[in-house]
Amino acid sequence: MRACSGKSAGRVGAMVGGLALAALVAGWTVAALATGLAATARAEETSSEDPVVAAVKKLTGPAREEVLAFARLMAIRPSMAIDFSKTSGEYCLDTGGHVMAHFSIKPDQTSEDIVFFVDAAPLVAKGLKLDQVPALDPGLGKMQPNTWYRYEGKGTEPHHGREMSSRTWLLLSVDVK
Repeated sequence: MRACSGKSAGRVGAMVGGLALAALVAGWTVAALATGLAATARAEETSSEDPVVAAVKKLTGPAREEVLAFARLMAIRPSMAIDFSKTSGEYCLDTGGHVMAHFSIKPDQTSEDIVFFVDAAPLVAKGLKLDQVPALDPGLGKMQPNTWYRYEGKGTEPHHGREMSSRTWLLLSVDVK
């Protein structure tokens, strides 16, 4: 079941679109990197070069440039990268602002390849009705791709493995496959 439909879905999409744009760029970059990293195991078997470097070198065009752009950002502020691999099998890009994104380290094993977190407060201030967005299931892997969910800071948020009571989030998962 979709989170919202009709006019409500249009308003949610329009409100969230601007905030999610930065996260989408990061998502495309990491998705491109994940594609290159799938070749990592093969590169390790055939080369003494660092497999991550080899995977990036195999990329061409915009995919390679996005990985490099992302690497430049991470070089400026490496603290944006948070390791949740043991908790949820994901890495978090937390810019410290209103948007963060989680990226699966094994996208072939989940439909939650990228999960965007958008602070709901500015959208609620513009009229978003949170009760029209379904609550997030506390179990990992329960999100339907391309469906918005709300997490109001109570109970365990599965991608972080803990309660995040500081704010209300809207979440959207993307299945890259």
